[in-house]
Amino acid sequence: MSQRYFRSTEAVYESVRLTLDEAWGLPNSLGTATCLEPAASAPRDAEGLLLLAVKEEFCGFTVAADLLPQLLASGAVEEIDAAAYHAVVNAWP
Repeated sequence: MSQRYFRSTEAVYESVRLTLDEAWGLPNSLGTATCLEPAASAPRDAEGLLLLAVKEEFCGFTVAADLLPQLLASGAVEEIDAAAYHAVVNAWP
C-alpha cells in the first residue's frame, strides 16, 4: 500500500475536506460521515500545521485529482515524506 503525506493550515485542510465531502455526497447512507478526519482531531506539527496521510489512490479520485496539483503549486499544501509524517504522529498525544 503506497501512501502520500501532506501538511497544510487548518483553513486549507477544512476547505478541502468540505469540498470533497460535498462532491462525494458525504455524509452518506452507508454511514461515511466525511472523507478526512476533521481538523479538530487531526495531528499537527510543531508549527500547528495539520498532517494528512492518504492512500495514493485517494489522490487520483475525482475532484481530489483536480485540486491537489493546484494546492501544491500554490504552496497551500506541502507534500512531505513518510519520515516527517511519522515523526510527528508517533509523538502526537
